[in-house]
Amino acid sequence: MLNDYRKEQRKIAMGLLSFHQKLTEYHSLLKEIDTYEGDENLQLFFWIPEGENNIQGIIGIEKQIPDMIIVHDISINPSFRGEKLGFMLLDEMTTVYPNAQFLGTLATSSYLSKWKEYKS
Repeated sequence: MLNDYRKEQRKIAMGLLSFHQKLTEYHSLLKEIDTYEGDENLQLFFWIPEGENNIQGIIGIEKQIPDMIIVHDISINPSFRGEKLGFMLLDEMTTVYPNAQFLGTLATSSYLSKWKEYKS
């Protein structure tokens, strides 16, 4: 289940985003969170897999036009990597934005390509 990020969950978001290779330094994490909080086109979602109680992933998106979503950040708790949870997270995003085309950044495009290949 996807849940909207709230400011009181800042430390949880920073913890999950710290697993992302480009955001390993504290100041980079703060800047990234501030960017999401300050731009109405950017949005963070926490992800709790069905049947679970704990947040196991985070995704940061940018809504460009109604049918285009840019995935800026995606991170899964390392304890659950290799279980295709990131793909499940992206699948759930397609239910929230069913008509959207999902595009990546330099940091996320290879992962999105793997997801698209996995789906086909």
